[in-house]
Amino acid sequence: MKTWYPEADLVIAHPKIYTVAITCDEVKQGKTDFPIIEDGGVAAKDGRIIAVGTAAEMDRYIGDNTNVIDATGKILTPGFVECHMHCKWTGEQMLNLDFNGVTSRQAILDAVAEKAANTPDGEWIEGDGWNELIWEDSQEVITRRELDEVAPNNPVILLHMSVHTIAANSLALEACGYTKDTPQPEGAEIGHYDDGELDGLLYENGALQPMLKAKPPLTDAQHLESLELIGRRLNSFGITSAIDANLNYKQMHIYNEARKQGKLSYRANLMFYLDPQFGSFEDNLRRLEEMDCVTGFGDEMLKLNGCKVTLDGITAAFTAAMSRREYRQRPGYYGDTIYTQEEIDALVCKATELGWQFGIHTIGDASEDRALHAFQEANKIRPVKELRHYLIHYQLPYEDQWPIMKELGVGVCLQPTLVSQMGEEPLFWPEQVERFQSPGLMFKNGILAGGSSDSPVVSPNPMLGMYYAITRLDETTGKTLSKGDESKVTPIEALIMWTKNSAFFSHDDDKMGSVEVGNFADLCLFDSDFVTGDVEAYRDTKVAKTILGGKVVYEG
Repeated sequence: MKTWYPEADLVIAHPKIYTVAITCDEVKQGKTDFPIIEDGGVAAKDGRIIAVGTAAEMDRYIGDNTNVIDATGKILTPGFVECHMHCKWTGEQMLNLDFNGVTSRQAILDAVAEKAANTPDGEWIEGDGWNELIWEDSQEVITRRELDEVAPNNPVILLHMSVHTIAANSLALEACGYTKDTPQPEGAEIGHYDDGELDGLLYENGALQPMLKAKPPLTDAQHLESLELIGRRLNSFGITSAIDANLNYKQMHIYNEARKQGKLSYRANLMFYLDPQFGSFEDNLRRLEEMDCVTGFGDEMLKLNGCKVTLDGITAAFTAAMSRREYRQRPGYYGDTIYTQEEIDALVCKATELGWQFGIHTIGDASEDRALHAFQEANKIRPVKELRHYLIHYQLPYEDQWPIMKELGVGVCLQPTLVSQMGEEPLFWPEQVERFQSPGLMFKNGILAGGSSDSPVVSPNPMLGMYYAITRLDETTGKTLSKGDESKVTPIEALIMWTKNSAFFSHDDDKMGSVEVGNFADLCLFDSDFVTGDVEAYRDTKVAKTILGGKVVYEG
């Protein structure tokens, strides 16, 4: 039997505390100041914060069974909250070839060749994170024939940084059943050379999913290992809670098994995915009806967050849906959404009727407008503000959308690291670049903006995300993606993005995202004060300790 003691389980003494003790409503009203406690202290009991104040005030909570951490000279923040990434997927990819940040096309081919030379014939080779926009030797994408040359005896699939494109070799295409005569999937594309033969390039989920299903499935042990791997990585970045998007039934069951076995080291909020890859529009409407539980079902470590729809693609593949301006590099072309206006309206309205929160992937302004129209229709059924429907990415913000968003309480999950490292700046018109996925404009106009990464597209490290939100630097060009400072945020606003604001999207802002009595004891300790220091130091700032529910889960 576990013995209970009256004293605190944990006391952290002498840090400088950035409490982020502020409400989301206050943030939307323009307030960004909150108490900062010098020589502070925090006490936690049974996973919750029971006292916040000065170090001297913590003495009364210390007993024989209290873990006391002397944090002299350190800063303490709430645990970071990631409001949009693919945790399970990232964990799986940690076992593959990693091409994130690789700036050479030839280096990728060489890596595949080396892997093939040490892999038994017939075994699949997977790689992730390639991005032709940052290659220095050539920006011509890798296709089937080149992959056949370096790996003739192994199926090969290489997933693009955007997670919207795959490059595959002949054996992988054969395993998937793709031929030059395979019909084009709805809302997706199977690529061909000029001579009509398959070039190995697959675009969007409708083409990707058959390939991903063709490869050997992970074992149950590998599934669980992937959640442990990503948990350790997230904890190393100070992340204590994350929204995991694009999940199907099996992946949610794996999460439940990990929870039962004590293998979850972050609070996981799961998003049920409604996509044409799982069936027709009618099938997805039925899937909503068939779900036995909705948003909020679960416990403090694992719960259902909402439904997610990918409404359009990405700019780099010309699959994002535009309306106000055509594609800069494809005159007369605007792209289109995956679901029609009538279909997305019906999905959101049905989900709203059933009590689901709804998040929509929107890259182009046409998809943003259609998503907001769907939210307006759903609001006639039930107040959207209560359910907290939101936009994911929101790449092209326009003023005429903001009154609708403020009326309905629609927030946005932004990914500054993705914007900086994707290399899409040359694809946009100059006036679009200045406000491209702009966190500063959101703060200045009363739209709640949460911090996220879209990992595995880019690193989930919040320190990088905060750096790019503050500087608006495009790493691929060296340019600043801002007109003056209007698109930038301050260091305090960046911290709010990855704490209190992000907690809003999992309905947890009343229990996490700030250092306050009654909240989860989810905390981060740092050796240096990145908030007041040189902004360039963000790139190298490391977490000293990550604390989840009053227990240390990572120590640097």
